[in-house]
Amino acid sequence: MKLLGKPIRVKIVEELKNRIKNGEIIEPYIIYNSQSFEADEYRKLVVRTLEKLGIKSKVFDVKTFAAAKDAIIEANSSPIASVFLCRPLLFERERELFDLIDPSKDADMLTTHNFGRLAKGDLSCLSGTARSVSKIIDYYNLDVVNKRVLVIGRSISVGMPIALMMVKRNSFVSISHSKIDIDQTRLMAENSDIVILATGKRGILTPTQIKLNQTIIDCGYFEDGKGDLGFIPDCKDYTPVPGGVGPATIACIIENAFNLIRDSRKK
Repeated sequence: MKLLGKPIRVKIVEELKNRIKNGEIIEPYIIYNSQSFEADEYRKLVVRTLEKLGIKSKVFDVKTFAAAKDAIIEANSSPIASVFLCRPLLFERERELFDLIDPSKDADMLTTHNFGRLAKGDLSCLSGTARSVSKIIDYYNLDVVNKRVLVIGRSISVGMPIALMMVKRNSFVSISHSKIDIDQTRLMAENSDIVILATGKRGILTPTQIKLNQTIIDCGYFEDGKGDLGFIPDCKDYTPVPGGVGPATIACIIENAFNLIRDSRKK
């Protein structure tokens, strides 16, 4: 079965439209570097979705750490701002920007504060991609309890949040990454019920490692329009690329932004 993200995106967008009708509002600050393909594609998707909601964005095309810092500082001064940091920004010290963001404006949950809340089990602090994966699991009623789950990737915005989410969902979770021997990763994949690819690298798995009874969730996206897997797997369930995790991710990030602003006003 194809695990499509579009119906999830439609559902989230409709819910957000109702929240806007009831007076909720955000002021998006979109920070990206136009020289980065991934960041520019991300920026386009965020702006397009926000426009469907009738929301105008403040867009900052940054080429230096200082320019990105200035944009974040400006966003922090607005009570209804949300920061959408489109990565990679292609300059050094990028990670230092994360904790410059006010946690209540951290739409992709990159700050130490929000990641710490997630580590303690607060799934309201899932990053956009991790929340998309979580919603796919719920929407398609995937059984993940006591299942062997392999997460390939350990980034702060994708791999690690997904792994923590799956632990909270009572899965038996293993994490592999670039420092693990590829043959070991492939062996682990063969023996997993669910494999989640979140590396941004292709060629880690081949069709040989995919089994008919598995679920494959691919969080990657490349310029050729394919994901980390790079091929259509012959298995029980899978997220196609494009059309799987991606369509719901942007809506999930915007939902995060609305939730953070709402929660900050309750304090």
